[in-house]
Amino acid sequence: MNTKPQTPEQRIKELEKQLKDEKLKSALFEKVIDIMRDEHGVTVKKHAGKLSVVVKSKD
Repeated sequence: MNTKPQTPEQRIKELEKQLKDEKLKSALFEKVIDIMRDEHGVTVKKHAGKLSVVVKSKD
């Protein structure tokens, strides 16, 4: 495998693409959470760095 070290400009471009991809993924997850909350009463909470899902029963 012939892998040359990246130039700083190449590395920045790669990291900018990764950041853009992660922002899109984050926006998608936020939208899914909004829909789950609004349509199904599901909430997502963060405690000590871990996510938990809380489902409200429909009594």
